[in-house]
Amino acid sequence: GINAVFYYSTMFFDGVIQNPLLGTSLVATVNVLAVALALNLMDLAGRKTLLATSAAGMLLCVLALTAALLGAIPKLAALAAVTLYVAFFEIGLGPIPWLIVAEMFDSKHVDAAQSVSSQINWIANFIVGLTFPAINASLGPLCFLPFGAVLAATLAFVLFRLVETKDRTIPEIQAVFAQARPGYKPVAADAHAPAEP
Repeated sequence: GINAVFYYSTMFFDGVIQNPLLGTSLVATVNVLAVALALNLMDLAGRKTLLATSAAGMLLCVLALTAALLGAIPKLAALAAVTLYVAFFEIGLGPIPWLIVAEMFDSKHVDAAQSVSSQINWIANFIVGLTFPAINASLGPLCFLPFGAVLAATLAFVLFRLVETKDRTIPEIQAVFAQARPGYKPVAADAHAPAEP
């Protein structure tokens, strides 16, 4: 749902602050600062830790934003929730998927893996951007709950299925997969190399 925030943030701030464009500018500023923070955190903390923190933080922000839109908490909390939503995205779910794909695949397969993941990312971006106005019209103040469900599933996947890739080689990552998933057969690094004459 991050693209809904980037594309439609002015809509969230309408009636919350006097000038909704100021809120959008604040979100953009937080975006830049959070990326700078992520650059420093990525090699200090594990990928899995940052992804879990990012997904959990964004999920809490979705709940706070929904509560603010329902009027259960002050409307100004919507500004804080959206701003923190962006910050949590940029320390984990924003940059790490681009990095982790390269860490999980042998160099022969990185190009294809990055291409597929990039296409999936941009297709999802297009779908969210295209459908969010209809979701908002249909669900009103509950419009972010579908994204909350996706974040909850993402958090569960990160905690229980994702392998930590920080400071690990491809064979080490494959060994973890093989240990956790019976029947998994790692691809040998030279499996696609041409045969010796």
